[in-house]
Amino acid sequence: MSWLSKLTGSGHSNPSNAAMPYFNQVPNVAHQTYDPYIQRGQRAGDIAGGQFDAMSQDPMAFINKLMEGYKPSEGYKFQQDELGRAAASTAAAGGMRGTPQDQEAQMKLTQGLLSGDMQQWLQNLLGAQATGLQGEQNMYNTGATASGAMGGDIMNALGTQGSLAFQGQANKNQSANDLFKSLMGGIGAIGTAPMTGGGSLLGWGASKLASKWM
Repeated sequence: MSWLSKLTGSGHSNPSNAAMPYFNQVPNVAHQTYDPYIQRGQRAGDIAGGQFDAMSQDPMAFINKLMEGYKPSEGYKFQQDELGRAAASTAAAGGMRGTPQDQEAQMKLTQGLLSGDMQQWLQNLLGAQATGLQGEQNMYNTGATASGAMGGDIMNALGTQGSLAFQGQANKNQSANDLFKSLMGGIGAIGTAPMTGGGSLLGWGASKLASKWM
């Protein structure tokens, strides 16, 4: 290290450098804090997005796919048995038991009950799905909020690091500049000081340099 470096302070530690290790930890801490929410939000977004795409692009195919899982409920079976027996008794009392009219009446009764049961089943299924999608949407929103917060924290840390580095370097430059001016002022004062026998130190130095290269 040169004597000039020592004098100008370049050999001293920059105070801003002491803060940098702490700011360098910000991205890692931010990821540890926010990543679980971000990752869960991304998965939730994929799930909800797939369901929304299916419902919006081909609603009929979406409903048909759901209906593939339909099975008559126990309530439907109970009502079918009860109403079937009642209808059979009525038909028998009127002498209509087993006739085409009786069979048609039984078919309409079954169709009506089945249609109502299917509608109720579908409503229940869509309600459960809506609740699930709402939960996934909330998770997605939480992840999006966490992502924004993490980005903000990291950007703030980077901005502060940049400001500290700039200020630290500016302070070093200013200190070096001030010291240089002080040194030059001192040298100028010495150089113009009168010497015994006349002349000055500055003139004496100049004559010595001139004689060296002549």
